[in-house]
Amino acid sequence: MNMKPDVSQDNLVRRGYPDIGEHEIQEELKELLKKQVQEEGLFDYEIAAQLRVHPTLVSRIRKSLGLSKNKRFVRRFEQKYGKGAVDTFRRMVKDPEKSLSDVARHFGFTREYARHVYSKIYGQPYSVEHKKKLLARRKKRIEEKSQASKRMRVLRRVREKMSSHGISTDVKRRGRASLILSNGCKVALKISSSPVTINQRQYFHFNNNGCSCPDCDFFICICMHENKETHYVIPAHAMPKTTLSILHPSSHNTKYAQYKEAWELLKQGCVCPEYN
Repeated sequence: MNMKPDVSQDNLVRRGYPDIGEHEIQEELKELLKKQVQEEGLFDYEIAAQLRVHPTLVSRIRKSLGLSKNKRFVRRFEQKYGKGAVDTFRRMVKDPEKSLSDVARHFGFTREYARHVYSKIYGQPYSVEHKKKLLARRKKRIEEKSQASKRMRVLRRVREKMSSHGISTDVKRRGRASLILSNGCKVALKISSSPVTINQRQYFHFNNNGCSCPDCDFFICICMHENKETHYVIPAHAMPKTTLSILHPSSHNTKYAQYKEAWELLKQGCVCPEYN
């Protein structure tokens, strides 16, 4: 059991300092206060009780040292709302998609108290964080709009490519995705523009988890590289359930080389013996 040092004036006198004054007591308290306030988050009255001095002395020294009260607020907050409550609050309040009302509802207090908690934890008004979240939401909307425009341009080029091969097309919207209808088949587009280097070989990855078109017959996977687009027309039965990895189109004798620019598969429609 760790014993707290007795720095009361009576004890200091017993230790051979008959003329000890408040100034000397304060010096001994300073180092202890730094640890107990900043690391342990103790309140003034708790420290005073342990050190057997008056709470006003502890308060005065703490203020002279500029020690923050934030740590003890965090401690009291976790005592009331459970261990890890502060981390949950931090995570939620930093999420651009979460409003201050969402955070308040989670903990069961008012939005104004949530604002107060934020200022206690971060030492600044919530308006600073609110501006950051607004900027993050705006940036996300711009990126989504840009991404949608990019996909529409790619879709147009793919339809032109299919038309040049004598393949008729129609487009159907499914949520945020566009589905191409051709020769009785449903065709989905997947795009990868950032190859990943593994063992000095470049791969284009296509995520097939949670596909918005799970009932598709074909996937056109587009590798965008060096201002070029290489198309892989892959039947659904040959598509991995999770992640498709295609070696850089400049590589030869690869697993999916047979599907590279294989537009003739779409001409056959959905009657391919291998598929059925």
